[in-house]
Amino acid sequence: MIEFEAAPDRVRFTAAYRRHLRRLFMPYRGTGLSLGGLAVVALLPAPRMVATLLAASAVLFFFFSPALMLHRAVEGAWRRNRGPTCWTLSEEGLRGANEEGYGLVRWSAVTRVEQLRDQLYVKVDGGAAIFLPTVSLPAEKQQELLAFLRARGLLA
Repeated sequence: MIEFEAAPDRVRFTAAYRRHLRRLFMPYRGTGLSLGGLAVVALLPAPRMVATLLAASAVLFFFFSPALMLHRAVEGAWRRNRGPTCWTLSEEGLRGANEEGYGLVRWSAVTRVEQLRDQLYVKVDGGAAIFLPTVSLPAEKQQELLAFLRARGLLA
């Protein structure tokens, strides 16, 4: 059993959510690219106003829609997970407990675990994810944690 306490960091939390939501951003980026292409084509025969509107829409879809979605997701998650959390990895599963409550994710529900800089990105069935900050762990504890996950075949 591995047990440690860690507080989330807003910058790392945002990076983890950016990684988690990147596929959700693809349709918006694709729409932005399509509108940008239409704006270039519209420059030739159409009035300048049409091309300007298409270019502005392309910028909105490509840059601002994903940024707004990311901001809202991080803001909502940050309100729920602001304080320190006590994490326990055991044969039963991954348990997290903080002042808001506690939860248990069984290993059968975990699809994969990735290492992102100083945190672990735990992908759970149904598209959910859990982010474990490991920056405060000593090196030997981190190695023990990674060996535990590798033994279960979860570490990518």
